[in-house]
Amino acid sequence: MKQKIMLARLAFAALFIVLLTRGALMAWLLLYAVSLVFPLLFGKRVYCMAVCPINTLMLGVVWLKGKLKLKDSPPPKWLTRGTWAWISLGVTVALFILSRRVLERTMPVMLLWLAVAALLTLRYHPDVFHDLLCPYGLPQRLLARVSLKSEEGRRAARNYRGFTASVLQAGKNKAPGKMPEAGPR
Repeated sequence: MKQKIMLARLAFAALFIVLLTRGALMAWLLLYAVSLVFPLLFGKRVYCMAVCPINTLMLGVVWLKGKLKLKDSPPPKWLTRGTWAWISLGVTVALFILSRRVLERTMPVMLLWLAVAALLTLRYHPDVFHDLLCPYGLPQRLLARVSLKSEEGRRAARNYRGFTASVLQAGKNKAPGKMPEAGPR
């Protein structure tokens, strides 16, 4: 199963690159919008787990950190207040709207978040970005909590233990703060 998910991640990363190089990131935004159906209906964050190019990149950074034997630092207190994901969502939407209206083109905001995620993951556990900053994961997480067809999905979303343990389902037996083995193999 892990191999199939990794193949899906790589296929979606390739699709993202193709759409980016062709200036068709609106198609990616549409894919993201459609992906919101899964947490709403089934309580599963399929986009975050297998589609998101940010997550795919972060898995590669985790693998690289392991090879370089880099340790995670604790997240800064200012970032753990719980409001930054909302702020990043607002900034993302504002940049998108302003770029469409002022520049009359779509600004590739996802590239900004790819860079931020990669840099944060070099220093902190990937859950720092996923849980505290990611503007794309926030709607996915909120919709999973109100899953319309899956009581199990709602319960899992309410009992959220961090992205790696809850969405990637890795590191279940790891002590808190330890880097789960979720990188590409």
